[in-house]
Amino acid sequence: MKSDLRRVAETWEVLGKEDPLWAVYTHPDKRGGRWDLGEFMETGEQAVARYHELIAKRVPTSGIFSHVLDFDCGVGRLTFAWGKRAKRVTGVDISAGMLQIANNNLAGREHINFILNQSDDLRVFKEGEFDLVFSFVCLQHMPWPLAAGYIADFSRIWQPGGVVAFQLPSRTFQADWMARFRKSLIESLPFGLDRLYRRWRHGSSVAFEVYFTPSAVVEASAAAAGLKLIHREPDTSAGATTEGFFYVFGKS
Repeated sequence: MKSDLRRVAETWEVLGKEDPLWAVYTHPDKRGGRWDLGEFMETGEQAVARYHELIAKRVPTSGIFSHVLDFDCGVGRLTFAWGKRAKRVTGVDISAGMLQIANNNLAGREHINFILNQSDDLRVFKEGEFDLVFSFVCLQHMPWPLAAGYIADFSRIWQPGGVVAFQLPSRTFQADWMARFRKSLIESLPFGLDRLYRRWRHGSSVAFEVYFTPSAVVEASAAAAGLKLIHREPDTSAGATTEGFFYVFGKS
């Protein structure tokens, strides 16, 4: 799992320097620094407005959370939007480069802070610190054993009566044998040539992975961590040719 963590950390550190906004929200027309920051942040507001409403319909809340954790927050696209719906928000990410951008946009938002965590657990936070732990289009970019460990920690750091909510893709409908074959060929290249190929082919020396985890596996792991499924609904955030779900959990 340590090697998985190093690979994930390296990938997002590079992407955080090369094309951070596109890496967070991979719109096909915005690659190469083409995102307008205002337009980019508005996509976060739209996403959080939707999921805040979804959560509020299924979990009794006052509408304003006490302390929200935005897990794998990137440059703060969703963190700042949660700041309008919470007394306090903490964004945590594995990439120092991403968090530097997030911190540069903190002016006037004293109730929001960002924390760098490059560990495979969340011991940086104390037990019962958050009444909402939220993650969106993030857990899908790490191998399941690593993601499952973080989900188990979500249960520890969240308050009784709170909510854990996240999205994960379960499968893809694309014939991906060719993609797997091409990936294996690239990874077999001598050291350094794989990065040169990726930069020539895709404009970046690294590429993030998308992992698919069956919903039964997600729910069983969550239940083992003490999370009770409150709501699950279809979600195609990982792509139109994927099946995925948005999950809302409470304490079991």
